[in-house]
Amino acid sequence: MWLESDDIRLQLVRPQDKDELKIAQEQLPEWYNLSEKEVYSGDMPERMTFGILHAGKTVGAAELLNIRWFNHKSEIRFWLLPEVRGKGLAKAALELLMDLAFNTLNFHRLEAEVYAYNPKAQKLVEKLGFRLEGVLREAKYYKGKYHDIIRYGILRQEFLNSHPIKG
Repeated sequence: MWLESDDIRLQLVRPQDKDELKIAQEQLPEWYNLSEKEVYSGDMPERMTFGILHAGKTVGAAELLNIRWFNHKSEIRFWLLPEVRGKGLAKAALELLMDLAFNTLNFHRLEAEVYAYNPKAQKLVEKLGFRLEGVLREAKYYKGKYHDIIRYGILRQEFLNSHPIKG
């Protein structure tokens, strides 16, 4: 597949073209700052998923995803079954996950995406110290409508200021 204009042609990269593309990329000194995944593509996990157990039953999950080890950051995501919501389990799970990320993995920042149709999740991440960083307008299609995605972030020092290390 390709796209053309008067001056250029965009060609879909096939497996046999990847070496040629890599040689071209390596000629750019700034390439190493563009994509951590390309430069540091080792065996470090891109995701860590933890089941949330309550009363001996798995009732949800909390995750670090899109982990960027070189940049010391990750996104968080969580969900709970409806019958256990409102009991503080998500808050407790996220505090544990944030403690792991900042105090053990030495991350510099965490990010969270919350859908505009979920005000309880918005309130929770704000209560945990996440700050609003932006809105992706109508970026989520759900139940026949487009909804905004609200982006939040928290820095390590902000977390440590509100959650001192227990000793």
